[in-house]
Amino acid sequence: MSKEWYEESPEEFADGFTEERPQEKDLEKTYGPAAPFSEHKRGERIRYVSADGKRRSGEIIWAQAATGDIGVKYVVAPDDPNGFLDFVVPGDVLQVEDVTQEEALVRCPYCNQMHQANQVEACPLKPRG
Repeated sequence: MSKEWYEESPEEFADGFTEERPQEKDLEKTYGPAAPFSEHKRGERIRYVSADGKRRSGEIIWAQAATGDIGVKYVVAPDDPNGFLDFVVPGDVLQVEDVTQEEALVRCPYCNQMHQANQVEACPLKPRG
């Protein structure tokens, strides 16, 4: 019968937190060394501009260390289930203010003020019926 987690010695228990996980070794073999410092971390969900210029979102699976002239890159699994992994540089990660500004402001024909494009028809000065 196998030992339960609470039957481990304190040393065995501590070793479980200090040993590198096998998955990390595989990722490091595939994508290179992990970045010791990065703004975003592995497992974090981000919105970003992909290499083809489209806004996407996904989860960071690896933060790749800078090598030579190439800075830190994030290896991102996009939310699109048919998509391939994206390599995203920190400058292509959208901040909250970048994401919320997607809706353009337009001049309302009913009150001559600025509204978000999707809210013009809800203007209180729009004639009814």
